[in-house]
Amino acid sequence: MNKLTLEARGKINLAIDVTGKRENGYHDVEMILQEVPLADRITLSLRPDGKILSDSNIPSLPNTEDNLAVRAAKIFMHRLGRSEGVDILLEKRIPIGAGMGGGSADAAGVLKGLNALFGNPFTTEKLMEMGASLGADVPFCVLGGCALATGIGEVLTPLPMPPKLHCIIAKPEPSVSTRWVYEALDATPNLPHPNVSAVADGIRKGSLAEIRRHAGNILESVTIPAFPVVGWIKQAFSDSGAVLSLMSGSGSAVFGLFENANDANKAAEAAKQYANDIFIL
Repeated sequence: MNKLTLEARGKINLAIDVTGKRENGYHDVEMILQEVPLADRITLSLRPDGKILSDSNIPSLPNTEDNLAVRAAKIFMHRLGRSEGVDILLEKRIPIGAGMGGGSADAAGVLKGLNALFGNPFTTEKLMEMGASLGADVPFCVLGGCALATGIGEVLTPLPMPPKLHCIIAKPEPSVSTRWVYEALDATPNLPHPNVSAVADGIRKGSLAEIRRHAGNILESVTIPAFPVVGWIKQAFSDSGAVLSLMSGSGSAVFGLFENANDANKAAEAAKQYANDIFIL
């Protein structure tokens, strides 16, 4: 087998807290990540000349080492000690600059796809280790499911999947720089911190009430004042009956979770005044 197509799923965050900053500039976090069905489609084709090339349906997406998928392929081939190259075709569906881990998902998809093409020489744990050198969300995207993340996001404790709900995601026009969000957070004292451990306990118990009571995203404290549309979408989802509505990651995508399809469809309609990209999952 020298060609493989697979899906690389995005994620949302049911809780995010930032607990400190390291001397190297990285932030210590506690967060809960959950994969969602919204996924990029990746096609990998091995080539004999050792070149690693990438193309996508998004003209602005770099095809150099600035693309995590390219870097993932190079790391994998180096660790495997093989001379083959690979063509990477990315069909992007996860919006860019949304806080949904699209780039991390692509990197994880390349690692898992190449592993399959070469007969699974690496364990999931080894792939996660490779992914950690690419970005904090990549190990989770390799693992999938639902997990509590600590450290800089690379230390993962698997959790059961939360109670099944209807999910609506709205991505407004502005894309938010993760670097800017964390810099703004560092400059803003005395922010309210969500209780991430309590959310994890609620997931373990299957208690939607506990998840809802303690869920939160500390990054909203700086993102919403700068990008009010994020708050408008959250309010639209809440007014439509959302059990929970939060910004995902550093934004700008917002998700709403609903117990019934009618409320979810109503929320999708309400969000159209603020966002062109609406996903019903």
